[in-house]
Amino acid sequence: MRWEKDGIAVEVLFSKAGLATQILVTTEETAFLIDAGDGTLRDLIHKNFLPQRLKGIFFTHGHADHMAGLYGILGFLRAENHTGTFRIWYPKGCEEVRAVIDAFQRCYKNTTPFTLVEHALNDGDEVEIGQIKVLAREVKHWHSIKGQLLRPAPAMGYRLEFRGITIAVTGDTAPCPSVVELVQDADLALIEASLPDEVSEEQKMFLHLTHSEAKKLGTLARDFRFIHLPKD
Repeated sequence: MRWEKDGIAVEVLFSKAGLATQILVTTEETAFLIDAGDGTLRDLIHKNFLPQRLKGIFFTHGHADHMAGLYGILGFLRAENHTGTFRIWYPKGCEEVRAVIDAFQRCYKNTTPFTLVEHALNDGDEVEIGQIKVLAREVKHWHSIKGQLLRPAPAMGYRLEFRGITIAVTGDTAPCPSVVELVQDADLALIEASLPDEVSEEQKMFLHLTHSEAKKLGTLARDFRFIHLPKD
């Protein structure tokens, strides 16, 4: 899915729950990813998009289907002798992303030609990247195994502003006030719709949006697309 308006393009390279999600955002002057699940590097190359053009990656949270492609991208940039600065933004406390960064630097700290900079985000933090302003909002999403709840996961949704255009990405989230604020009046909302309507109340409260909840949320935006759909 590709969406363009007045100089900004948003392309969902791939998005299936439990497998991978990767979203490419581009303008004439900048490019970055929101999430980088397994296969992100392959998806970029398949689109004839040079990973060296990326300024960085915003991660919504640390589950594998959203960040398993990080190591591959960093390794590719190193192998291609990429220079400059590559930034990684993630929710504060996101252990998984931090662990991948640590592993990469442990192996290649002295032979990496680019500068790797990380930013741990809190609720309400704003980032400016080129002419795009990115607002990070904490959303509700728990760690789980086969739907069994474990503990809350640090998780963010993002709202992008570019020349008066607004784009919302919910990340993985159960219904919560902040995701409503992210989506409200957005020109485009990318809304996760992982759950069928017939699931336990516990899963609805702490894990994901059902199809009906996602559709209702979408009515708050001027345009919306479902992402993170069930893999089957």
